[in-house]
Formats: sequence, C-alpha cells, structure tokens
Amino acid sequence: MLTHECRCCAHRCRIPEGECGRCGMYRGAGGAAVEVFPDSYLARYPTAIETVPFLHFWPGHTFYAVSSVGCNLSCPGCVSAILTADPGTLTGALVRLPPDNVVSEAEAAGCRGILFCINEPAVSLPTVLRLADAAHDAGLLFGCSTNGYLGDEATCALAPLLDCVNVGLKGASDACYRECGGASAGPAFRTVRALYEAGVHVEVSVVYVRGREDEVVSAAERVAATDAGIPFQIMRFMPFSGGGEERVPAAREAEDLAETVSSILENVYLFNTPGTSRLSTRCPACGRILIRRAFNGPMGARNEWVHPGERCACGARVPVSGRMTAEWRPEARYAGGYRPTRGLELIRGMLAAAGVTDRAAQGRVLAAELASGGLSTLHERIATPRGFCSALRSYAAAGGRRDEGERLASDLLSIVSGIRDKTVGMGRPRIYVALGHPLVPLYADKPEISLISSAGGYPVNRNLGRGDRDARPVTAQEIEALRPEVVFYQEVAPVDTETFVRACLDAGVLTEAVRRGAVYRLPAGTKTGCLGWAASIAAVAGILHPDAGCPAPGEVEEAVLSCVRAVGGEIPYGR
Repeated sequence: MLTHECRCCAHRCRIPEGECGRCGMYRGAGGAAVEVFPDSYLARYPTAIETVPFLHFWPGHTFYAVSSVGCNLSCPGCVSAILTADPGTLTGALVRLPPDNVVSEAEAAGCRGILFCINEPAVSLPTVLRLADAAHDAGLLFGCSTNGYLGDEATCALAPLLDCVNVGLKGASDACYRECGGASAGPAFRTVRALYEAGVHVEVSVVYVRGREDEVVSAAERVAATDAGIPFQIMRFMPFSGGGEERVPAAREAEDLAETVSSILENVYLFNTPGTSRLSTRCPACGRILIRRAFNGPMGARNEWVHPGERCACGARVPVSGRMTAEWRPEARYAGGYRPTRGLELIRGMLAAAGVTDRAAQGRVLAAELASGGLSTLHERIATPRGFCSALRSYAAAGGRRDEGERLASDLLSIVSGIRDKTVGMGRPRIYVALGHPLVPLYADKPEISLISSAGGYPVNRNLGRGDRDARPVTAQEIEALRPEVVFYQEVAPVDTETFVRACLDAGVLTEAVRRGAVYRLPAGTKTGCLGWAASIAAVAGILHPDAGCPAPGEVEEAVLSCVRAVGGEIPYGR
C-alpha cells in the first residue's frame, strides 16, 4: 500500500493514500501528506498577550489569537480537550479565510501581532507558515504556543517566521511524554534549543502534577542548559477534562516548588494560583517589581502595574523583548486566552444534560455559537439560575431537544425555588466570597454571587464597586470594610480551610469571620457537572440557615440526576 510520510511533527506518521494520520488533520494524497482543512480557523479574537501566556514579550499589548482544532498529543486534564480530544466534533465550525483576511482582522482590532495558540500549530503547519508570512508582510509580529513535539523539518520551517514561542513541556522524562502519546521528551527540548538559537524569543511552560516535582526541576535544569534567563512558567495542574483532582498540587506545594526552581532559572512564574506573588516580573539586579501581575483564569495572568521606562530605578535593563504598556483592555469573560474552551465545555455540558449526546449535533450547536459570537455574552446570560436555565432551553432547542430542555430547565428551577422558599424571612447574613485566596474576591457578576443570594445570604462582594475587568487590585482595607459575617472560598485547586484561614491571618483580613469559625469552602456538586450549582445552593443554605429544613446537597444532586435521566441526558464528567 502506498503511504506518505508526514514531517510536520515528531510522530512522522506514515499515512496511507486517502487516509488521515493520528492527529486527523493531514491526509495522504497525490504522493504527499496534505492539510485536510487548509487556512481554516475555529477561533479568532484579540487578547492580552499575558493570557496566552507570554510574560516577557511586548508586555501589556494585545495580540490576535487564532486556532484550528486537533493536537498531536493527548494529555490528561488538557485545558483545550474540546478542541483536541475529538476534533471531528468541531470541524464544522472551522471558517476558511485567506491569510490576508486574518491579518486585516488583526489590524482592525488594533493588535500588535498574531498568535496561533489554544491548539497545537503542528497539526496546521502549512496554514501557520502562510499566516506568519502574511503577518510579517503587514508589519505585524507572529508567534505561537506549541508542545514542541516537532520534527527537525517543522522546526526549521518555523524558526525564521517566529518572533516568539511558548513551548509547553509535559515534564522532563520520556515516561511523561508516553503518557501523552509521545515517544520521548527529546523532541520538545530540541525544539526549545533550536528556536532559541535561531533568535526566537522563547518562553517555556511546564505542567506541575502533584508528586512529580522532580519532573519540573529536571525540566528547569534542561532549559537552563540552553539559557537560565528563559522565562519558565510553572502551570499548576488543573483537571479541566476529568484528569483527576488527586493530581492537583496544593498552593503551598506549588509555591515551594517555584522557590526551588528559582535557584536554577532567573525568571520563574507560577500560574493557576490566585493570590500568588510569583506572577510578577522583578529586576534581576535589585529585586524590585517591574511588572505586577495577578491570576487571570486558566493559564493566564493580568498586568496590574507596569514600570515606566526601559530601566529599573537601579539602572538595570528591564528583561523583556519589545515595548511595555500599562494599557488594559477589558475582555468578555469567555473571551481571551484559554477561556473560550471553558465556555464551549459548559455549553456541551448543557447539551448533554438535555439529551443532545450525539457529537455531530453538539458540534453544530457549538459551531453556531462561535459563528454568532455568543461566547462574548455567555457569562452574563448564565449569571443567575433563571438565566442559566434560559440558556439551557435555547441550546437544547438548537440541538433538536426543545421539549427535553424545557422540562429539565423547569425541574431545575423548581428545585431551586424549593430551597429558596425555605429561607424566606430568616435574615440574610453578610457573605464574602473569595477565589482561592482572601485577597482575590469573586466579583458581583459571577454566578456564584447569585448562588449566595438564592441560598438566603447577602453577598457583600457587590459592594466592592468594580469587577475583574478593572486592573486595580483589591486592598485588604477594602475587604475589611465589607464587614462579612461568613466567608466562603471557591477552589481553583484543592485548598483546605486551615490553609485558607492561615492566608487570612497572614493578610490581616476577614478576622471577625475567622474568630467566629465562620469560614467555609464553597461547596460544589461532584456528580452533576455543569448543573452542580443546584447542590451548591442547598449546601450554602444549610450552612447559613441550619434550622430552615433545606434539603441536603446529596439529596439535591440525586434529584438533579433524576431530572437529567428523565429527559435521556447524561453528565459528561465532573464539575
């Protein structure tokens, strides 16, 4: 049988004529491996470069993020699993555009350059190369995020066309790469060195799985062998696609690991950890903060303050490529960085719960949502139980399950009304809700704030007077002025109450609630996926109003599951 060798990545697939390689994005045809979806894009949107993330390349500037679908690896807990694990689901959403059209969109959005990110560029390599050429012809910068599992030919083709690259390592050992479907770690580290030596601005990110500290340290040592100044981003593992919560490191473990790695490399950062100080860039000479950053969703950071000028007060040069800017451009909640993948996963969860379980049908609904720009308003539409159920009805109808969506939404609202009715007339204690760390509040437009209201509490977060699109950090004084009686914290990753209380004491905030022992983890449904908010309302109501006779969270979860089964739906995986 005639086969064609694909040289776009280190797998070097032998693809039979008329068939596809392992990523599904190349087909054997006419004596070569050719793209199945040339010049085709799933997502295109402006985003702050720190959400991709790059921290030392044109800090504060807006770039045009583009993606296709598919990947050449399959990693547990992948944040982009909806794009990569089953690319066939979303191929109908791909939009074919000539490179010049994409460049025109980037220019119209006021972007400094274009970044191919969110999924692996190796699976759309000819498209990436054409787009890079067009970007440079227009005077724009071009870069990408890649897992680095490339062949020599792909690396050589990319090197002269990349201004920046973030290479996402899975660890340092061959075993880590075999877990993701690769053969060894060698290709990724060769990519780092080859692109760095070609003059590309290189940043490296590495996944930190609990118990695999040695993998991160070894990866840092191998990166240091190329240059100890390469920015190194430790990505605290998050089980985005059901990868297992036992693999998530505690915040303290991640901080300790970052401290260890800082003895090996000069610019070490810690992601997915609200409240960390290890997202800020410091002067290599005197240690002053030059760019202060904060947590900004999965794999993302947000600039809060940028040092004016190219040199620190001590005279040392700021260690970045390109100009810095303090400008802050607000982004919709499900836009920017990796956040669109969260929105798509949420919609797919709603569809599955309403009985739209066929992947092709799900793909059509998701394609329509992307085409209409619906992700930009999704957050506002689901901010309350009633709004969520309205969206559920709409998506179910689009998937051909109108009656099932109506029934499920009605049943969910009935469950919530039953809980709310139990707390009527019982007083509304003042509640503060934090995101993993006491100095990181949930803002008033988050669904969890509406959840507190439904459970019979008054969320004082509404009194902060601003949202997370405001770049200003919230101060300890502002939080203390809220005078909360009860504190809940939402986990980004597992945080025990003792650790959260210790953080409160260290920061000198929420002291009255701590003294009274009124600090609780915000409960989340464990069996009901995107519908877990119903059990959360029951749990919070039980804490705030223990004598109200509210149903237990487990009872509510069973009731929700019964409603889902009644319409022929399913829960894809955990919360």
